[in-house]
Amino acid sequence: MSIDEVVEMLDGESEVAESYVLLRELKVLLDVDQDHFHPAIRVKIYRSNVIAGQPYHFEVSHHVHTPSQGAPYYPSRTCSESERGAIRQAISTTVSFLKVAIGEGHAPSESWLVPNEDF
Repeated sequence: MSIDEVVEMLDGESEVAESYVLLRELKVLLDVDQDHFHPAIRVKIYRSNVIAGQPYHFEVSHHVHTPSQGAPYYPSRTCSESERGAIRQAISTTVSFLKVAIGEGHAPSESWLVPNEDF
């Protein structure tokens, strides 16, 4: 079965409230404009019909919690109209918080990446 066929089949199942079909898992080393700090995260990309027009969803292996933040950042919008958009969004939301903290003068640290226990 193709991924689209699996998504359609699950949509038709009365016992399934919502579903996400894993398309791929990526490992990326992030560039935060620091020579010796390239934190690694993993990103899972899913296909689903849960949100009309936004069939691609992402999940990140780590949430960001820098000294500039009161609590870890959990992405609130995790869907996109394209797979490329979902990948870019997963990376950019993570990198943006890291760059802000570095820009405020904080020394970069791997401890800023908090494991996502649901990943």
